[in-house]
Amino acid sequence: MKYEKFIIENFKGASEVEIDLSRPFTSKVFPLVGLNESGKTTILEAIDFFQDDSIEEEDKYKLIHKKDLGSFSGKIRIEATLHLEEIDKKKIKVFLKEHDLKVATNAEKAYRISEDFFENTSYKDGTLDWQFMPNIKVLSNGQRSPRDLASEYPSVYEELKKGLDKLQPRILYYPDFLFDFPEKIYLENIDTLTSEKEKATQKEYSKIIDDILRSINPDYSLTDFLLKLKDISTPASEAAATAIKEQVSRELNDKILTPWNAIFIDTGKSIKIETGNDTTGYFIKVRINEGQNTFLVNERSLGFRWFFGFILFTEFRKRRDGEQGEYLFLFDEPASNLHESSQKKLLDIFKSLTDNAKIIYTTHSPYLLSPEFLLSTSVVIDSGRLEESIVDHRQDIKVIPYRQFVSQSQNEETHYKPLLDILEFHPNEFEKTDNIVFFEGKFDYYTFKWVLNTQFSEEGYNFKLYPGASVDKYENIFREYLAHDKKFIAVFDADGDSSSKGKGAQKRYIDNISQELKKQVFTLKDIDTSFDTFTTEKLFTEDERLQIQQKSFSSDMIYSKSHFNTAIQELFIQNETFTLSSQTIENFKKVFDFIKEKFDALEN
Repeated sequence: MKYEKFIIENFKGASEVEIDLSRPFTSKVFPLVGLNESGKTTILEAIDFFQDDSIEEEDKYKLIHKKDLGSFSGKIRIEATLHLEEIDKKKIKVFLKEHDLKVATNAEKAYRISEDFFENTSYKDGTLDWQFMPNIKVLSNGQRSPRDLASEYPSVYEELKKGLDKLQPRILYYPDFLFDFPEKIYLENIDTLTSEKEKATQKEYSKIIDDILRSINPDYSLTDFLLKLKDISTPASEAAATAIKEQVSRELNDKILTPWNAIFIDTGKSIKIETGNDTTGYFIKVRINEGQNTFLVNERSLGFRWFFGFILFTEFRKRRDGEQGEYLFLFDEPASNLHESSQKKLLDIFKSLTDNAKIIYTTHSPYLLSPEFLLSTSVVIDSGRLEESIVDHRQDIKVIPYRQFVSQSQNEETHYKPLLDILEFHPNEFEKTDNIVFFEGKFDYYTFKWVLNTQFSEEGYNFKLYPGASVDKYENIFREYLAHDKKFIAVFDADGDSSSKGKGAQKRYIDNISQELKKQVFTLKDIDTSFDTFTTEKLFTEDERLQIQQKSFSSDMIYSKSHFNTAIQELFIQNETFTLSSQTIENFKKVFDFIKEKFDALEN
């Protein structure tokens, strides 16, 4: 099963919120962007509560909106939509067959609904239920017409729902990764420890060791490793235990230190696993070697400890024996202990974690925004905070998908700008950079960036592409770049004469801002006269445009510009290659060579 959507009602400050994980269908990373106190953490807490309702009944009033605590009567409701995969449908068929029932119509989606009821603020009752779409229809021996499972066989239906609870994918919520890493991880006799807190910690870390072992080899387990450690009577067992320790060390170095070194250019660390035993039993120690010195994990920096815990409880946690379905990770303000440049690189690690997992993460950092995740980004705002001066306001959390939010924005100089505005982010003067290329809008940006990455990555074009909004939104940006003497080139479509078209915008910027822009603002016609009247998509052949479109819309038989742009965006997000014709490659090469030539001219 895979989570597709959450609907949250009356959970703290979220009166009605929807989190859609099904669009875009290519994305598995879902950022929630917003300022502090906007309600981002509340959304994660609600999803976590949906799975793990460990709050005592007498404390459940804390989930009620603070403004309603005086006399709340109603329900807190959280609904999850889950996509049933073929393996899930097969298990349903096998289960029903055991009850002499044959599936006539299987469900495609399941809805798990959690409801907690209150009367005058006091908790009264709670229910968990499953529903299906479409309803499951079955046949019993001798029947010719399918019957509804829920109404005709209620006891079997209830048993099926209990079984689905075990198949429900795990939701793993991590408010932080700064865990108190134990000096020794015991592999046995944990229940003999006196502290309940230490017992819980040791049990979780021993499970992580089991996860690591299974990630190395599905036949490995903590139990088997412990037996080999204890059995020193035969050279074979001793050699096996030593080999497994070395494999664990290599696995941790590969999965933790390799990405750490890529972020920090730090080659001085290595991880070494040691084993021993004391009065409690056998244990593992994790050592961090740096040159001639050896440290425990807790003796390293906050950044390293955060990163170490992050990989342990994500990459390895996905290997847990007996768990099924696609994991859902919830990260609250991840990487706050890392430098801004390190946060940017962390986004690549997020992508690597999405094998059999989705990620929802909250952030108010502009450095954790990415063009690859834009379509799956949502903005979280507290719509009850109408003005800064309002102190005693009623929190009303809203989650607005990126596309909807941007379409409502009044300030869209770039398609990042509304997100940066909601974060109240103001770049300093050092962040403007040279060798920037402006195109007409975000789809032109996606097109040129995708072609540059997949077809010309070895050509050494030394310029950066700017994710602009539209051709008529550049006036302030061009003025700022000119004022700070930053080198840039703009390439617009060769269509039309109005200010909202390429040729018209070129003339307007030159006339209204500066004549020096004649050396910097161009249309496709300036690159090659055969490109006159071209828009960017016409740099591709007609056949290619339809073929690319069909990558995302397989049933399309007629070219659609909007579908083509969506397909290009998804190719870019997935970094997927496509075999382009020699004519198309030549067309884009002319554009990139022209840009390089103009930057060279600006240097002289």
